[in-house]
Amino acid sequence: MMTETRPDYYEILEVNQSATQHDITLAYERAKKTYSSQNPALDATFSVEEAQILRNLIDEAYLVLSNQTFRNIYEKRRQSKHFSERDLTLEALKKASIELFPEFPKRSDVPTLNYSLDPEMEKMIAQKKDWLGEDLKKVREYKGISIEQMHEKTKINPWYLTAIEKMDVNNLPAVVFVRGYVVQMARLLQLNDSLVADSYMKVYRKKVEN
Repeated sequence: MMTETRPDYYEILEVNQSATQHDITLAYERAKKTYSSQNPALDATFSVEEAQILRNLIDEAYLVLSNQTFRNIYEKRRQSKHFSERDLTLEALKKASIELFPEFPKRSDVPTLNYSLDPEMEKMIAQKKDWLGEDLKKVREYKGISIEQMHEKTKINPWYLTAIEKMDVNNLPAVVFVRGYVVQMARLLQLNDSLVADSYMKVYRKKVEN
């Protein structure tokens, strides 16, 4: 269902509901280029303010459709007659995702879902296939989670958490335990834990063998 006044995220990026993550990323990059402030053709069609609103909508559409949780909630709501225009906003979808996953506390000391979304960072996360310790640290800091907050939620020793980010084989336990820790960290960061753990451990095992 489309609301009468709020643009549909799929229409903003000019993709259909069956679009893959790759399709959505390509559409986002194309839309960003089309509505870039560097495009002189925009001046004849939109005011500066209108063009900025369009760019904001493009970023918002990408943030929703590139996040599987947000996208699932959005699709269910847009097809229902029981949700208003405000229920289809990014902020409303973020709030709904928190309610769906109570294991991520709403408390301010564990702000897993309360960070400011950066479209470029979200795109990097969605496309990334190879994960190292430095990548986990980058995402943790982006999402505003300290080592102590991660320790509180996962119960993993802060020493190990830091060593995993540094891929410090000399200060970590057996490989099997390290994989379990990486899975827990990835889940807390809302990453694909299997993908992260598999790619991380591939490099980590080589470091152990050397």
